[in-house]
Amino acid sequence: MNHEFDAISRLFQQRVSFTHHSTTVGNGDDASVHHIPDGFEMVISTDTAVETIHWPIDMPLNIAGNRAVNAALSDLAAMGAEPAWIWLAVMAKDEQSLSHMSNGLVEACLSHHIELAGGDTTRSATNAMNVSVGGLVPQGSAMSRNHANEADEIWVMGDLGLSAAGLNQWQNGEQQGDFVANFKHISPLYKQGIKLRELGVSCCIDISDGLLQDAGHICRASQIGMDIEITHVKALKNYLQLAPNFDEEESLKLILNGGEDYALLCTAPVELHESLTTLGAKYLGQCVKGNTVKLCHQGKSIDYNIKGYDHFA
Repeated sequence: MNHEFDAISRLFQQRVSFTHHSTTVGNGDDASVHHIPDGFEMVISTDTAVETIHWPIDMPLNIAGNRAVNAALSDLAAMGAEPAWIWLAVMAKDEQSLSHMSNGLVEACLSHHIELAGGDTTRSATNAMNVSVGGLVPQGSAMSRNHANEADEIWVMGDLGLSAAGLNQWQNGEQQGDFVANFKHISPLYKQGIKLRELGVSCCIDISDGLLQDAGHICRASQIGMDIEITHVKALKNYLQLAPNFDEEESLKLILNGGEDYALLCTAPVELHESLTTLGAKYLGQCVKGNTVKLCHQGKSIDYNIKGYDHFA
């Protein structure tokens, strides 16, 4: 058997044997084929993770692989989709690196019971992974960035700032720091995304580049403004967790600009306020006329440098 095909079979195909009920041609052919059930639409997203760009050079590759899958699944969460398939393209410096990355990739597939529908491997000067994910959503119900309205409230589901704090500690040599686990392990909130969609939420985005920057994506797509109230940010459990370890300015920077939170930021009409509170979402502010994000204190705009993660900075 070809050495590459043997590695693919041994490291991936034999370890993730689950087949989704809508798959008609699965892993092992030139392409996978999938039947979309009546009344549903397919949601597809793709993410790339590159060593030294998306994870530190000294992070174990199995952890990097696990993070790559879970980060990609967060995009499905933002659409309110049920994950079903994954396709992996893995670029590795050597077979040992491939094996380590496969351990994390496979672990994530198994933990979410997602079919590995196909992929590719190749030798590369840099370890990297491209992860494509597919899911299903009832027709016409997918949440998106361009469905916010001026009268909507702003909500967040999940933690903010803790992952950035963990990266901060890792880079400072504190690999046993209090927040490192939040950076190492991503938990995609697709179950919460489905619940938001079922409640009637139609506008959502996952927070990967920072709260304020991703809020700006909603503003541009929906042509609305956002007033985020600093008093609500400071009331978040995440802020209270960060406060004993960082000063006020650094804690706010981590929460507002940190990135890689993979929390869900959404807008919703005021009649969903009680339901969203019951679901565990946290109120952050109000959509308004305009097209930019403002940080406010008791309704008055305050100066703040809105800058999230930039892949080309």
